[in-house]
Amino acid sequence: MNHNHLNLYIVDDDEAVRRSIGTLMIAHLAECSVKTFASGEAFLEGANLDASGVVLLDYIMDGMSGLEVFQALKDCNSPLSVVFLSGKGDVPVAVRAMEKGAVSWLSKPCTDAELLQTIQRGIVQATDMAVKRQDRHLAVQRLSPLTLREMQATALTTQGKSAKEGAQILTQLHPTFPIDFRTFENHRAKALAKLNVKNKVELLIFLHNSDLRSEVQASLNKSPGTTKD
Repeated sequence: MNHNHLNLYIVDDDEAVRRSIGTLMIAHLAECSVKTFASGEAFLEGANLDASGVVLLDYIMDGMSGLEVFQALKDCNSPLSVVFLSGKGDVPVAVRAMEKGAVSWLSKPCTDAELLQTIQRGIVQATDMAVKRQDRHLAVQRLSPLTLREMQATALTTQGKSAKEGAQILTQLHPTFPIDFRTFENHRAKALAKLNVKNKVELLIFLHNSDLRSEVQASLNKSPGTTKD
């Protein structure tokens, strides 16, 4: 696996730990960029939170705790994968962290092999997340040319509605802007062409793979009078 441009962050208030783990990472993952931080605050301020990478995060530190840093990453929708490193065993806390998306929870001391294996898992997760983010970005670009009515026609098509049913639903939702089934068919055809899909099946696959179905469905709540239709 090519790890070029992948960041590895070590966040621990113990200088000896930062130095030893940093040396280990550089020796075994030479293509990665390894950076260390003595506190959660310094990490959040100095790290690239929008780029893919792995964070080895101490659970208990002076200032912000590891869990607080982890929550800050979740709040800003960072793609960084997180591996916790703790000197104290706390199973309930570890379980909650894993449920929220942490890669693993390691207890100090751990072997070099165990640490490297876990970091490798984090790298795989980070790489997968980067691919998904890029795919979603491209999907959003494909959706952007659709007018509101085309988006609404797309939403109702994915619900299995016919042109007649779709037109009736849109008219009921927005009676000030009624629509007939032929106009609905026209909007649907334009939407499929813009998305470069041939039919409902391909449309469903596209929305599922890009995780954009909820955004498309939300268009039904918008009135054509408040935006471009």
